[in-house]
Amino acid sequence: MDFWERSRVGWHAAWYGVLAVTAVAVLTLSGAPLADRLTGVAALAGAAGLYAAVGTRLLAQSVTGPRAVATYAVYTGGVGACLVVLSLALSPGVALAPLFVLFPQAWAMVERRGPAVAVVVLTPAALAVVQAAQGSWRPGALTDAVVTAFLQSAAAIVLGLWITGLVRESEQRADLLAELTATRAELATAEHARGVLAERERLAAEIHDTLAQGFLSIVALSQAARDGQTHERLGLIEATARANLAEARAIVAAHSPPDLAASQPGARLLSALERLAARTTATDGTTVDLDLPTALPPLPPEVEVVLLRAAQEGLGNARRHGAATRVALALAVDAEGVELTVTDDGTGLAAAPTGTGYGLAAMAARATQVGGSAVLEAGGGGAGCVLRVRVPA
Repeated sequence: MDFWERSRVGWHAAWYGVLAVTAVAVLTLSGAPLADRLTGVAALAGAAGLYAAVGTRLLAQSVTGPRAVATYAVYTGGVGACLVVLSLALSPGVALAPLFVLFPQAWAMVERRGPAVAVVVLTPAALAVVQAAQGSWRPGALTDAVVTAFLQSAAAIVLGLWITGLVRESEQRADLLAELTATRAELATAEHARGVLAERERLAAEIHDTLAQGFLSIVALSQAARDGQTHERLGLIEATARANLAEARAIVAAHSPPDLAASQPGARLLSALERLAARTTATDGTTVDLDLPTALPPLPPEVEVVLLRAAQEGLGNARRHGAATRVALALAVDAEGVELTVTDDGTGLAAAPTGTGYGLAAMAARATQVGGSAVLEAGGGGAGCVLRVRVPA
């Protein structure tokens, strides 16, 4: 709802009020013949009727099209004619009061400035002609009429342009505010959707690198239990299941992996990699050769998680896709950061399934999030694979 629409009731009250007050003043005007006073009241009644029939509709809907402009011209011209009749019956001074409402109306009813300017120029000019004629066109009367019309038109134009400019600026600001509010709501919705998607991807990656790997180990151990070493295999199955349960609880609680929950920063990653290597060897017989430094600089928890998950993914892929029997797991520290290397003696990239697996993509995404990188390449001579994950220290 714009400014003019909000003030519509005020327009009605102001117009009918000024016409009523002017009519009372005309009826009580002393020295004027009754016929002239009645003519003046009739002219005011005509202006009120025009407003009721046409003016209210023009205020309700802004004048834009050619037909509406024609209706606007009929209304303002008709009211101007009524004021001319009032001036002819009595004097132009009696018609001044309605002008104080007619001129703002002229600006409020039309969006373009040209028609409003025409109204505030032509109406005073018509009254000036009446004033000059009633003064017998004497130079003094003509000068007074011209000066009065000029001042009326100039004041109406200046005030009209200023007020409509303020109103348009206010409406533009309101539109801009509404647009900004809508944009903010859209951005909040999009940000929420991105957050939900990112959380889903994080959970999927965590489940792939922990629970899925553990379940695969349980399946392999169950199948291997048929070879007669049932008691030992069942113990490994129980240990793997308990480790999976701990991982699941950590994921639900959004905690660090259980293997990183103990020990001091730096030492806990080395301990976690040693336990991972021992578990891998115990579950499927793959020999894991460790090459770890004696100590690590303190690493952020998210960096430790990236390295541990990369080691889990590398060892899992080596035995699951590469049919490797021996894997070398190395961790090196230099001035630029920490590099994890997983090298296997499996079938190599040529025998790998077509396309990039989900686990590798999730691992690369994790590394990128902490400012690192992940690369999978063929081993020496085309045999086996080498996974390199580098993260900043």
